[in-house]
Amino acid sequence: MSKNNLLPPSSTASLMIPQTTPPNNGSGSATGNPRNKCALKPGHSLMDWIRLGNSGVDLSGTQGRIIPVTPEELSKHNTRNDAWMAIRGVVYNVTRYMDFHPGGVDELMRGVGKDATKLFNEVHAWVNYQQLLNKCVIGPLKHSKKVEKIVEETTDSLSTKLSPKFAKPPLPPASQDILPRLDWIQNRNSITIYFYTKQFCNPGSLIRKVPDQPDNHVEIWILIDTYLHKFDFDLHSEVEWPPKDVKINRESGKIEICFEKPDANKDIWPQLGKHQVKKMLRNSVENDLLLDFKTSQQHQYNHNTFVLLLNNPNVICTLPLGYHVSLECQINSRNLSKCYTPVPSKYLRDLNQDNNCVLKMYTLDFLIKKYSYPNSFSGHLSATGNDASLKVSIPKGNFKLAQLAGHRGICFLAAGSGITPFLSLIDHLLKRNTNRIELLKLLYFNKTVEDIWCCDALSNMAKEDERFEFTNVLSNSGDSWTGLKGHVSLEILEPLVDKTKTDKITFIASCGPSGFNQKVEDILQKLEFPKENLFTF
Repeated sequence: MSKNNLLPPSSTASLMIPQTTPPNNGSGSATGNPRNKCALKPGHSLMDWIRLGNSGVDLSGTQGRIIPVTPEELSKHNTRNDAWMAIRGVVYNVTRYMDFHPGGVDELMRGVGKDATKLFNEVHAWVNYQQLLNKCVIGPLKHSKKVEKIVEETTDSLSTKLSPKFAKPPLPPASQDILPRLDWIQNRNSITIYFYTKQFCNPGSLIRKVPDQPDNHVEIWILIDTYLHKFDFDLHSEVEWPPKDVKINRESGKIEICFEKPDANKDIWPQLGKHQVKKMLRNSVENDLLLDFKTSQQHQYNHNTFVLLLNNPNVICTLPLGYHVSLECQINSRNLSKCYTPVPSKYLRDLNQDNNCVLKMYTLDFLIKKYSYPNSFSGHLSATGNDASLKVSIPKGNFKLAQLAGHRGICFLAAGSGITPFLSLIDHLLKRNTNRIELLKLLYFNKTVEDIWCCDALSNMAKEDERFEFTNVLSNSGDSWTGLKGHVSLEILEPLVDKTKTDKITFIASCGPSGFNQKVEDILQKLEFPKENLFTF
């Protein structure tokens, strides 16, 4: 099928899905095998099983944790309502799969409570069970010499869970080239375009309505690691701008962009339209590809910090987690630029003078510390009024989200404005389902209480989620301060990596002035903390 001519099925369907979706073979089989032994109940087809797996239901029963299982423990889960099974070194909770099994409950029960590898190979070794049961994974069978990869998209590095020290994150091979895969669905009111990338590949997106182009023309840029993938769409018909919704699932790597159809043309499209794709290295264009933004708000945050909100009504930019942008403007007839990391709008909600959700799509929100030396970039920004023009780069950075995927105990060390890359990461990690976080610490170093950013929001998050610990460390505190005092030191960091603790930290990230980051590296080296488990922004 041509990429430029995605055809949906007949108009009898309530939700139109392009024919890239495999057709129903009529068997109702949850494995796709037409050789059913048992008739499945309505609502128990392969697609129903996939929908259940994608619904967020905890099919494994472990809340996203990977738990090694001994044969003795496995043997205890041998009933219809509590069914575990091991296949090729990995233990699965198949309790919810019972009614979806095309061979029937009794056939599946033959392998419950034990290592069913031999039985599985005899009956249907051809079945891609890793993909079918990837949401049912409990963990490795403990006596296994080798734990195979569960599924290509699964980032729980199971074999490394057996390490007594530090879990190694599942980094993609250096030669791996992730290409976004396009799909789409529609109904009479809207069209939704999907891009499937790869789990934890941390994509970013830039959606652009090009001035002087017809209303059916849209540019969508997908940023993955060092590459930009530019999709130029001439859609079948016009769509409303801005999109109704833009979502990026950081765990699955799925990007979802929904456009409303105009009132005058709410009809089923026979095809998506045409598109062209161009792939380019990010560093080959990032200095030339500058976007025009204007200041929509600029107001004081604290004694030396201000809030800056930028927007472009024709651009919606979503950065990869841990990335930043360059802001460029003219100062004394010279083009100067400086890098800043946008802040999630939730941290500025109470200060934001306009909470319009549609406008939020266009907006990049920044907290910027103002320096008082002559001709400082921040001083110039603080003096700009509303509607001032600035150039904004495409997202920049080298942070690999997959580094964190294998870790359940993580600590962030931030100094001053170095807290900004962690704000979006904290939200992501606390919501992560795969290899669910057990402990997330944020140690925030400042001079005084007045210098602390987002204190109330972070304190409230710590109260609402017991897995998150927020600690302030002040170097110039008054006598009334009862918290930690001083600078980053061996005494502060040593308890974090105490290997005798059950809740030890296995991954650390640092962001602050260069002297702060260097000191963190030196201390952790003395503590023999694995260098590969430290990332410095």
